[in-house]
Amino acid sequence: MSTRQAILELLKKKKELSVSGLKQFLDITEMAVRKHLVKLEGEHLITSRTVRQPMGRPVIFYSLTKEGEKLFPTNYDVVAVEILRDIQESMGTDAIDTLFENREKRMRKKYVRRIFEEDPLQEKVKELVNVQNESGYMAEFTESDEDEISFAQYNCPIAAIADRYDKPCDCELELFKQVLGTDQVKRVTCIAKGEKSCKYVVKQTDKVES
Repeated sequence: MSTRQAILELLKKKKELSVSGLKQFLDITEMAVRKHLVKLEGEHLITSRTVRQPMGRPVIFYSLTKEGEKLFPTNYDVVAVEILRDIQESMGTDAIDTLFENREKRMRKKYVRRIFEEDPLQEKVKELVNVQNESGYMAEFTESDEDEISFAQYNCPIAAIADRYDKPCDCELELFKQVLGTDQVKRVTCIAKGEKSCKYVVKQTDKVES
């Protein structure tokens, strides 16, 4: 294990340590510990706070940031899928559908505070992309012409769930139609179907193809 990884793991286990506290577990000098800490702090993986002491100099304690915490694997998606499976077995598929429909309603309330009905469609899509980015979807406004507007999402925070259940994707599509104020929204690629992104095409016209 590298010293860098050792420091990160120590902070994960101990939650907070000073330079001298870290040195107790590492076979390096305090100066070497500080060099690693400066680099990790520069990468926004750790943060520090200064604690005044009754006597002597203040002590600086280091801990992981949210970005640092993300370096350690979690199994939230596995747990979520297991819980949903238990709900389905005990209460049926309708209960699963209701859960995701309720989630869509909550999200819609959040989105309509940012996406305004009177705005041009292109501006609505751009703001939708911004909101999705804030939620970790790695969304990108891709192209626009007189007939269509396209945007893509390159990450799906609930991919493991969407891989097993169709309802999350159905609810997302319905959410986009509601907040954009048009039924002319189509998903043309889907991460849950093994593709690289979830790409959506929004028609600029209200005319429905025959």
